[in-house]
This record gives sequence, structure tokens and C-alpha cells, in this order.
Amino acid sequence: MKVVTYCDSPKFILELFDRVETLEYLEVVVGDIDDYRERLIDKPELADRLEQLKRDGKLVIYLCENKEVHSKVYLIEYGPSSDSSRREAESDTPDSSTGDETANQQTLGTVESAVEEEYKDSSGEQLAEESEETELSAVREATAIIGSPNLSSNAWTRQANAGAVFETSTATELWSDLENFYEEHRKYNKNGPFLDDLTERIANTDDDREEVLTLYTEGKVKTRDEVGQLHGRLDERVEAEADKVDLVLGDDIDLSEDVEEAVEERAASMDDVSQGEEAKNVEESVAELDPGDSGDTRINLSLVGHSDEAIETLAKMTDFDASLSGDSLTATPRAVQQYKRDVFEVPTMRVSRIKSDEQNATPNDVEFGDHLTFHADGKVYQIGQPLPDDRDRVASALQGIQDYFETVDKYGNCNDPDAVKAHMAEALLWMMWAPFANRTAAFYSQYGIDLDKALPNLYVCGESDAGKGTFAEFALSLISGGRVKQPVDADEIGKREIRGMRSANTAFPVVVDDITKDTVNRLDTFRNYWGNWTSEASYPLFAFISNDKRPDEWFRNRAKILHFDVNFDTSYKGEAEVNRLIDQENPLFLWFTHELLTRDLELTDDDDALRVAREVMIDIYEYANEPVPDWFPRRPADEEHDSGRDRWYDLLQREDVSTEDRGDTLRVTFPEEMSTETYTYMRDPPTVARVEKRGRDLLIKSPKEFVGWLGTPPAGVDLPDTEAKTDTQEEISEAPNDDGESGFLGRVRGLFS
Repeated sequence: MKVVTYCDSPKFILELFDRVETLEYLEVVVGDIDDYRERLIDKPELADRLEQLKRDGKLVIYLCENKEVHSKVYLIEYGPSSDSSRREAESDTPDSSTGDETANQQTLGTVESAVEEEYKDSSGEQLAEESEETELSAVREATAIIGSPNLSSNAWTRQANAGAVFETSTATELWSDLENFYEEHRKYNKNGPFLDDLTERIANTDDDREEVLTLYTEGKVKTRDEVGQLHGRLDERVEAEADKVDLVLGDDIDLSEDVEEAVEERAASMDDVSQGEEAKNVEESVAELDPGDSGDTRINLSLVGHSDEAIETLAKMTDFDASLSGDSLTATPRAVQQYKRDVFEVPTMRVSRIKSDEQNATPNDVEFGDHLTFHADGKVYQIGQPLPDDRDRVASALQGIQDYFETVDKYGNCNDPDAVKAHMAEALLWMMWAPFANRTAAFYSQYGIDLDKALPNLYVCGESDAGKGTFAEFALSLISGGRVKQPVDADEIGKREIRGMRSANTAFPVVVDDITKDTVNRLDTFRNYWGNWTSEASYPLFAFISNDKRPDEWFRNRAKILHFDVNFDTSYKGEAEVNRLIDQENPLFLWFTHELLTRDLELTDDDDALRVAREVMIDIYEYANEPVPDWFPRRPADEEHDSGRDRWYDLLQREDVSTEDRGDTLRVTFPEEMSTETYTYMRDPPTVARVEKRGRDLLIKSPKEFVGWLGTPPAGVDLPDTEAKTDTQEEISEAPNDDGESGFLGRVRGLFS
């Protein structure tokens, strides 16, 4: 059966398959909705059944994304068994005068019988059982219905509907014309069958099917959620009405180009006044000409057609300088910004957008501009400036960053200062890259790349005096021009808040301080955080600061884990110096933004999410004619300086730890007094090593990946003599490693001999 319907019921579709045993295939074109998932909200079992029918080749659902379709068409082809049943039922017709009416009622009954137990044909008789076998023929009997009933239970049981019924066969010209008529409707579908994304998600994840289905059907699942749409429209109004100014640091007056020209003209006309009076008049001109300084600029937003829930969310803006009257919201740019900061605790920041002018443009037909927009102080700041001609100024900015990292040498207690500085620099690279993640998401989505794993969040762990909170203040101040310094308190973050942040329409990174790994482990919203993203939306990435060690494996697959393995002296002198560095204005992020946004994105041979960011920083060093510090992470610091790897080398040399090479697995057995530490060692290797805990044993199920992670032993680690090897070890030993060094992997693996 092929159906065109304005609206339908997923539950009714399942009932058709449950109650009509001869229904082999159903194809439905739905004309009233472009995101069918709205009908599956909080119904994972329903989604499960529909996806399984699709996977089995029994059901295909098409959506009309760009056109509202009110047609109702049913094309039904009968197999041999259905034909014989229909012929037998029609032969029982009392007389020819009522034959047409009875035949039509029986035809409707083929659909109606799938719904209610009491729904039968007009005479109350069930269709006759199949009485004889017939040969399968290419020509089939067929029925077409063109009329008013939708594909729903109400349409076929409770409502009054009319339809023109054509009894024919698949060999007739009429049937050919009807099929062409159906195909014309199917052409309104642009994005392929519904549930393709769910099938792909199930196939490409290690998560349980039940978990994927739950995430797919939870919450409000429009292509872009309603509150997010309203916030996006608000931000567009703010950007249209508020003054757009370049974010500059220092004593410069930050004016838009038009206002700056007007001020210069005003200043040029004041030649007959003293220099002091001129400066005063210029300042007055700024206040007069710069609309961003005006608190009277107001924006209006229509709320017609939006849900009470969405309107109630925006009604919180009335706590500031805003009013809600009927279906209209009136506010100032500053009120919108204060509301966003109060509700979401982070400001609006996003890469500028250039929407397509094409008539049939979709939400994904969005181009990204060459600067960041940052909403604060009642204005819209534009972030992104070319590197200045004054290279000494660039060198000074770089030195300001290095001064912060070098507090590790002055006030930190650690075994490897360069490793600590590399991890700190990697964390700062992440903070500077995070606002551009949505631009990267648009690029990756073209290739079907899993955004949740390709766009990592950040998890920074370390002791209580490791400088993690201070780093958060330093990084936040750098990317906001000193306007944001304090991270979000961990008590304010839960699943609900994480979901809400996707509606905030901001890419400003959410830094959460003093959170436990158990809390992070419960935030399973991150398993499918990017699932409903479109390129016109802006989702923020999250940075978690914790005293705990690594969280569970599923989150480690979606995060960059960095360790501040240092303890800082709690001296007033050190604290004063760090505070000075935090408050010090540094334009580095303005130049970084311009350099990053003027580079094209491309697919690389590795999975280094920060590759472009670290390349930009190295180029800035070269521009300033400054040497790149030895500790700067030219490759991911969590790979270059891995404290877990050092811990494993120490472990493998202990006499009370036994190891065994089983060929396809490696086994490590801990002494009883270390049994509580097995979880720590289990989390150290990358997830591709597939480390599994069994009692006091750790089984490494991917030895090659594990040995590759161990890499070159640190100084002082003596590899054992591995002359007596198993066949498996011999094979690995003779194979060159990635560096072309023959036998290295075998020597490292010899630690398990």
C-alpha cells in the first residue's frame, strides 16, 4: 500500500501491520510536518517498532519538507491470496443492484479492519479466509482511493469522510496514471526516508539500542527547539538595533566605523578650541553619536503561535527592562543580554552568519562570517582583527601568555614542569577554539562525522591547589576582553541545564568549576548532545574543572582529558602575580579569531580537534619573530605528556605485579593491597585499548593499541631482554613501528613476557 496523507498516526501504522497479516509493504508520504520525531516524543517503544519495520524493508515514511500537502491518496496492490479472498467475498453479493456499494465498503474495510476490533464491513461479515492457492502473477488486482480520509484511526472510525474508489489492476493505463500521480507527491520529499538518521546512529555507535532510542525521542525534538528559535530571533534583533563595535583593548574608544567617521568629522571642526576642550567635546560626541550608549533603543518580538511554555521562559525577561503584552515582547538590547547572563550564566557569543538568499534555502544553507559577535554592555562587539604591523606588540601579547604559564616554574611543585605547562597550554588552546565549534560542526556534518566525538568537551583534573580555578578565570578573561571571569558553579549544572544551554544560542564555552566525576558521569545528555543541531543554531561546549580523576569511558570518548599535575604554593606574592596576569589586557584572542576564521577547514589524517588552533598559534609566534617555547604542545598534550602512561611504566616494573602475554590479550594482576587502585589504572589508557577489569586483573583486549599508547619508555625504564618470545611476539617484534624502528613494539610488549 502506498499512501499520501496530510497527517497520520504512527500508532495506527503499527496497528495496520499488527492486524492485517497480509500487509507486506507500506509507503507513506506525510504532508503536514517536516520533523516527524515530534510524534515520537517520549515514545521510544514506538520509535523502536517503526525503525525495525523500516530496517526489515516493510515500511518507508517520506516527509514533505518544503511544501504543505493536503492530498489523500491510497494505492493498494493485492497479492494472490488477497485476490482469492476478495473474489470469494464479492461472489456472495446478493444482487447486482447493491454490488458496487458492497464492493466499495469491502475495499474500505481492508484499511478499516486494522483499527478497531468492532470495525468490519457493512454487512458485519469478516472477509473470507483464503480457500485456494493461485500462481503469483506480474499483474495484480488493485484498489485506489482518492478522497478525504487521513491515515489515522479517527479518519477511518469516528469521522465522516468521502472517497472515490477505483477497482482496477496493475496492468491498466488508469493504474499507471495513478502511480504517476502518487510519484508527483513523493517528489516533495528532499531529505530521504524518515528514520534514516536513527538507523545510521544505531549502526555507528557502541551504545545500547535502547539508550539510543531513548535519547532520540526525549524532550522537544524539533529541528531546532522553540525556545532556541526565539533566542536566535532575539539575538538577530539585538544585532540589527544595537551598535556594532569592534572589541578593542586598552584606552582606545571602541566605535563602529560609521560612528568613528562621524566623531572624526566633529573633531576636525573644532580647530578653534583648546586641546583639552577638544578632547572633552570628542567624548561628548561619542556619547551623542554612538547608539550603543543609548538605553532607549528597543526591540520587539512577536510570540504569535508559540507555546505557553516558550512564552513563559521568555517572560523571565520582565525582571529586567522588558515588557510582555499579549503576543509581543518589548525589550532593550541590554535587557536581553542581562536575561541571557542571568538564566544561562554565560553571554551570547557566536560566529557571524550569512544566510543564503535562495528561495528554497534550508536551515543548513548558512555561511559563516569572518568574525565573532559578542553581546555585552548593551552592544554587539565584533571580535576578529588582523595582526598589526607592530610585531613587537604581538610579541608582548605572547609574552603575557607565557608569563602565566611560567608561574609553574616560580610557584609550582611538580615532577615535570614542561608537562604541566603543555597541559595548561592545551587547555587554553581548547578555550580559544571552543567558540568556533559550530563552524566546525557544519563542516563535519557534510561528511556524516559523529559530532559528539569530533567536538570534544574539556575535563581538567588535578589536586585542590593545582591552579585549575585560576586557569578558568585567566582563560575566560582572555576570550571575553575581561568581561567574564567567574566560572559556573557545579551546583547549577544538571541534565536539564545542559539541555537548556542548547537553547541559549551561544557558543561561549561553559566552564563549570569544582564538579565531581560522578556528576559528570550522570550527565548522559552529552551522549547525543549534537543530535538535533542545525547550522543556524549555536551550541556551547563545556569545560569541567574537577579534583577527581578521569570520568567513565563514554564521557572520555567525548572529551579532552587534561591533568594539571602540580601543587602551587599558597603565597600572597604568587596570588598577587596571578591576579595581575588575569586582569592584564591581552589582544591575542582578537588576532587568533581573525587568523582562524580566514582559514578553510579540511579533513585531516588524524583526530586532533585542535590542529588548526595550534597551527594558528605557531604562525603568530613566527609573525612576531619569537621562538615557540619547547613546552608548547605541537601535538595533543594529553598524548605527548601522559601521566597515566608514566604510571603504567612504574606499575609494570613492580615485582609484586604479575603480567601475562596471551597473544590476543594482555593480563595484569594486582596484589591485594592495590586492588582499590585498579580503577585508576583502567582509566589511564585510551578507550581503543579496551581495558576491562576482572577482580584484581586488568585484561587489555587490544594489545597493539595499548603498546602503541605506551610508546617510548621514559628515562630510567629498562626494557627486559625479549629473546625468548612467543610466535605472536616475534611477529610484532619484526614489524616496523610507525617511526620505522624495527622490533620496538616487540620490545615494549616484552614487559609482559
